[in-house]
Amino acid sequence: MSRWANAVPSREEQSDTKRKAIIREAAQVFNRRGSHGTTLEDVAERLGVTKTALYRYVNNKNDLLCACHEEAMEIANEHLDRGEREGRTGLEKIRIAMTGYLRTMISDLGVPVLLLEENALSGDSARRVVALRDAFEKRMRGLVELGVADGSIVPVNPKLAVFMLLGAVHWVTKWYSPKGPWSAEEAATALIELATRGFAADPPRVLMSPLHSPSAQKAPRKE
Repeated sequence: MSRWANAVPSREEQSDTKRKAIIREAAQVFNRRGSHGTTLEDVAERLGVTKTALYRYVNNKNDLLCACHEEAMEIANEHLDRGEREGRTGLEKIRIAMTGYLRTMISDLGVPVLLLEENALSGDSARRVVALRDAFEKRMRGLVELGVADGSIVPVNPKLAVFMLLGAVHWVTKWYSPKGPWSAEEAATALIELATRGFAADPPRVLMSPLHSPSAQKAPRKE
């Protein structure tokens, strides 16, 4: 019989939950201060724990940075899975995947800018993250190629198209603020709609997001 009929998380599950909480809080700190300007003491202070307590879950700052990147890639692949399941065309699959990815990133992690600092990693961590990123980008290029084949995307260089889209996505936290008038859902939907219009075979004459209307408020800026 399972312990407490699975009603009480196991010690391993509790440890995983705490580690994930550390990663998500650390991502917020790294995003605000940059990887080079953040210490484990900063993360510990944010969590309200001692630096010694952090060492139960991470070995050093490089380990924590790597974990943040891995968490982001896990989120990205989860949304790619959803896009591949639910989208009818290559273009739809990309829109579903990237809207969900961006929404989760800016609402839960706030790490797109951190992802631009992969050179802060070293050794095996750097190689592991690069491999994860390359695999993710390969999946994205496959969806672009699918879109070209099914006619939903204009003939385009898949690698260039993916770089353009990810560049727009990963720069969002340079200007987005959760305290502004736009929710993460609104910002993600509007930006992906606009970005993917550039390679859509049949781009709409009018964008659907209300943020593109003339009456929409000005872009919120980070304080």
